[in-house]
Amino acid sequence: MPRFPLALVALALVASGCQSGVRAQLAPAPTAAPTTAAATLVPVAPVVVTPSPTLSPTPKAKAKPPSYNVKAVQTRLTELKYYIGAIDGVPGGQLRSSVMAFQKVNGLSADGGVGPKTLAALKAPKTPVLKGSGGGTRVEVDLTKQVLYIVKNGAISRIMPVSSGNGQKYLTKSGGTATALSPVGYYKIQRRIVGERKAELGTLYDPQYFYKGWAIHGSNSVPAYPASHGCTRVTRTDAKWLLNQITIGTAVYFYGGRYTFTAGSSAPGTDDPGGDTEPAPKPTPSPTKSPTPSPTPSATPSASPSPSPSIVPSP
Repeated sequence: MPRFPLALVALALVASGCQSGVRAQLAPAPTAAPTTAAATLVPVAPVVVTPSPTLSPTPKAKAKPPSYNVKAVQTRLTELKYYIGAIDGVPGGQLRSSVMAFQKVNGLSADGGVGPKTLAALKAPKTPVLKGSGGGTRVEVDLTKQVLYIVKNGAISRIMPVSSGNGQKYLTKSGGTATALSPVGYYKIQRRIVGERKAELGTLYDPQYFYKGWAIHGSNSVPAYPASHGCTRVTRTDAKWLLNQITIGTAVYFYGGRYTFTAGSSAPGTDDPGGDTEPAPKPTPSPTKSPTPSPTPSATPSASPSPSPSIVPSP
């Protein structure tokens, strides 16, 4: 058998389609299999980050509705001359103040709330007893009960709560010591200031002065007990109402109480500084054009009520 060159044999195999052996030798090395760790990786679902909601403040608990008929109480207190506000079924500061005055007159705990005892007293209220007499308009302040009566033509037209001198010691502007006392007796409204009066010991609202620096005035604090430096505090709403009810010359009668003094006595606090405030400064008089200076008239002391008060001794 003749021998053929290897090149011819390979050419013949190609022509006959037998290329697998050649391709097997020429094929590139297989790619290495992935490592076991890579093969076992399991796709993880994407994490969705939900933003935390903005925390809103904790809502305040709703106030419980009153356990009584507010309109009925407003109506009753209006009939009894304690309440002058709207009869709208809405409790508020003015109703609370009126309830407090009613409780004081009826010997109840003056907290301004309407409970079973107050509701019972509203059905059978006590009739206030006035100390003064006569017609016209006057103010009576019962310092024991801590209430104020507006009297017109001999009848009570309004009753409101007050807070008077607490009997405590305090420092005066001059550095001395005074006692928080309220005057008792008969007086008259001598002057008044509409609006705010900023004084050494605090702010007075719509004060109406009846003796030196002592006044009936509005305040942001009118507790059920004596708490002032000597003046008679009423609520700011009542102080404004009083501006249209009394005026300069209206008679004022104070009686009862514990921390009091009689006008003109030597009781501490009578002259320095004079209740919650000193009298407002008087305007400086215009200079005279006369070449010869006129003698300076003696100043009329604002302390002396006119006419002289009839003194009621302190109990």
